[in-house]
Amino acid sequence: MPQDTAGPDRPKWFGYLQLAVILGAIAVALYLARAPERVERIDRSALETQERRPVVSVVQPTPTEQALTLRLTGSVVLKERAAAVSEVVGRVVWVSPKFEPGGSIAANEVFIRIDPEEYELRVEAAGLEVAELEHDISGKEARNEDAAGLALKLEKARVALRLAELQLRRTNISFPFDARVISSSVEVGELAGPAEKVGKAAVLGLVYRPESIRVAAPVEQRDLRHLAPVVGRAAEVRTRTGVFRAKVATVSPVVEAKSRLASLFLNFSDDLPAGSLPLPHTFAEIVIAGPEHSGGYVLPDAAAQASDRVWVVRDGALNSVEPRTLGRIDGGWVVEAFDAGDGVVLGTLPGAREGLAVTAAKPQA
Repeated sequence: MPQDTAGPDRPKWFGYLQLAVILGAIAVALYLARAPERVERIDRSALETQERRPVVSVVQPTPTEQALTLRLTGSVVLKERAAAVSEVVGRVVWVSPKFEPGGSIAANEVFIRIDPEEYELRVEAAGLEVAELEHDISGKEARNEDAAGLALKLEKARVALRLAELQLRRTNISFPFDARVISSSVEVGELAGPAEKVGKAAVLGLVYRPESIRVAAPVEQRDLRHLAPVVGRAAEVRTRTGVFRAKVATVSPVVEAKSRLASLFLNFSDDLPAGSLPLPHTFAEIVIAGPEHSGGYVLPDAAAQASDRVWVVRDGALNSVEPRTLGRIDGGWVVEAFDAGDGVVLGTLPGAREGLAVTAAKPQA
């Protein structure tokens, strides 16, 4: 008589559950036994050949003749300025209405007068001394042994007279050149004179010669090399008041400490009327004509990569090339000709590296 395996404490369905678990384990074992004995190997080289290469846009440069130009921005500055001062001490008795900021004064035109009365008296006294000595020498009472001494005194008296006349002329203040007034700080009745006599009040105003107007422009040192020799090159200066011809006069001997830029100084053409030149501190745009190059490439700015290098496609792979820069023009980078392979890459390519396999699009001219 069979025994009841469920036991008095277990329900009958528990035995059926154990049987189902055993049957499930047997089914899994049979499925695994039917798995293939060999694992098919993947050909990695086949995958690589099937890998999609990045498509790059390229340009095919052609040799050309190109005249380089350098475009800069700067400002109109003064090469020099002059201070109006009095060489003699005295009260100002007259100031020209032209001696105001923005006024123009002709060469040798008097614009300030110092009280001349004291200096006129000195001239009169010196003249009397000369006349007295001349009278003594010509007098019959002059003895021969005194003639040499009197002649020496007469010569000294004449020198003193010329000095007195010079001081009198200096009461009229003028400049030996045409001038434009920057500032005026003098008034009638003011005491004028040399700095050692009147201190800071010695400066009566500031003027400049129109010929001293020039243009200053900061410039990259590499651009100076591209334009060498730069001094004497023709230029065009554009301001709000017009377009002017100019030439590069000098280059600063040092660079600015913070920007590391040099400075170019340009003089306006000599045949331009002084009154037509722009005022100091005017903003200016400068175009300097550079040297001409033949047989070089003009690359789009989009071709420039880091450190002035380019990517060239050769045999379906990237190659890094550093062309020799000749200069830059509007929208272009002028370089010496080089082997451009299947084309020069335009724009940036994420993950670009030497030897990276790429597909070059149809090159642009």
